[in-house]
Amino acid sequence: MGTTAHYEFFDHTADVGIRATGSTLDAVFEQAARGLVELIAEQSRFEPAEARSIELHAVDTSVLLATWLRELLFWSATDRFLPAVYQIHVTPTTLVGTVRGERFDPARHQQGREVKAITRHQLEIRQTPSGWHAQVIVDI
Repeated sequence: MGTTAHYEFFDHTADVGIRATGSTLDAVFEQAARGLVELIAEQSRFEPAEARSIELHAVDTSVLLATWLRELLFWSATDRFLPAVYQIHVTPTTLVGTVRGERFDPARHQQGREVKAITRHQLEIRQTPSGWHAQVIVDI
């Protein structure tokens, strides 16, 4: 399942930023998540072996984006679970759906950077005529 990446990284002092784009909120949230997973596990491929339901609420879309990425980081830190397939629906204040993936296996996956936190510094999500654009800085 080849998905074209719609995210990029940028340097920010001791941190790394992720910029993501998508035609919908669902797509830009997925691309931001894919960027986070790549930071954690580089170019590793994960199988959709395990499903996890998710439901998040926030006061606005930027806080929802940070909450989403923090949840994925929590799963990675506590269970070594990383997503492969996203079936999510995002509104400006809610995210619901299912994420499928598997646990990190050092025999099959490559360890990337240690992501410590998702920051609110320069956190941004906006809609433009060409689609949605998001930016988040992660503490490594």
